[in-house]
Amino acid sequence: MRHARGPVRLLGAVVALVMMMWAVPAQALTINVLCTGFTGCITLGRADGGYGTVFQQSFWNMTAGHNCTNYVAYRLTHGRLVARPPGTNSALTWGPAARQAGIPVDDVPTVGSVAWWGAGVGGASATSGHVAYVEAVLLGGVVLVSEDNLNGDFRWRLMTRLDGTWPSGFIHYPESDGSPAGEFTSVTSPDAGKLDFWGSAMDPDAQDNNRTYLVSLGGPRGTPGAETFTFQSEWFRFHRTNYVGTRGATTMYLYALNAPGTAGRDVLLGQRNVTIRSRSTTYASFVDSSISRTQNPRLRVSLAPTRASGTVEIRRGSTLLKRFTMTSGTRRTVTLPRQRKGRWTITVRYRGSVAFTASSRTVYLRVR
Repeated sequence: MRHARGPVRLLGAVVALVMMMWAVPAQALTINVLCTGFTGCITLGRADGGYGTVFQQSFWNMTAGHNCTNYVAYRLTHGRLVARPPGTNSALTWGPAARQAGIPVDDVPTVGSVAWWGAGVGGASATSGHVAYVEAVLLGGVVLVSEDNLNGDFRWRLMTRLDGTWPSGFIHYPESDGSPAGEFTSVTSPDAGKLDFWGSAMDPDAQDNNRTYLVSLGGPRGTPGAETFTFQSEWFRFHRTNYVGTRGATTMYLYALNAPGTAGRDVLLGQRNVTIRSRSTTYASFVDSSISRTQNPRLRVSLAPTRASGTVEIRRGSTLLKRFTMTSGTRRTVTLPRQRKGRWTITVRYRGSVAFTASSRTVYLRVR
């Protein structure tokens, strides 16, 4: 779809308006609106790129409807291909996210660039900022933008460095080849055989529906012996949990698969080292489970698998009786403090490690 290249009529009026704006003091805030509403702007020859017919749809997973980010995302993905950088959420984040992705953000407006306002800058929201699409750069440094507004309406307006509405910067997004883009954010193993990971990605030339991802454990996809699985997510930012057969230290590779029938290729979003935890079992028994109150209880403790290691705590209710460290392949016989007369429930708890889950065992002691 062809982009509008600037005003096509009322040139004399625009030039006169430009001359008046140059006389505005630097601290003033003057909003120079040229048209408002999809129909009102189209009537004056200032198009919306087709957004008015689809504005209730979401683009880049932005909030649909009258919304600055959804409008600009539409313009960046219709008539051109631009991949959404990770971290691009509310308008406030667009500049920092672009810089983080290596995309130029400067003070030089160009046709097709995105004007970005930080919090409270140039009349923008103090909580969410603002973005607009640069339609033209006129004589004297006057910039013509089109924009939509949350709880507002679509419009075109002029701005200069002197009218108090100048943005924080202009984002110059590069054209995409149609490949998915995003990042592999993090991965942990909170339970035995369980992967818990976060990422984000989008395919700029695919329909807004589920995206397919591939995970390879133990090497890049195609590596002999690597464990792989696929999953789908319709959201730009996704969170996934999966149980896998791999255990121990490994490397996870996360791929975004290019939508079939579209331009581009599959993309490796990243790789991260992770230790996938195994389940542990705690074993415990008293050398003598019935003793006199003048004796110290003696407790045998071991862990399985034998390579498990880490902190073990022995408690009577909430009272800590002993804390010690188990090393791989060892068994311990520990001596506890003398106990009062009675029948006691003793809990032996292994607190777990990076490689093994926590586990516990309950034993009983009779003190005469």
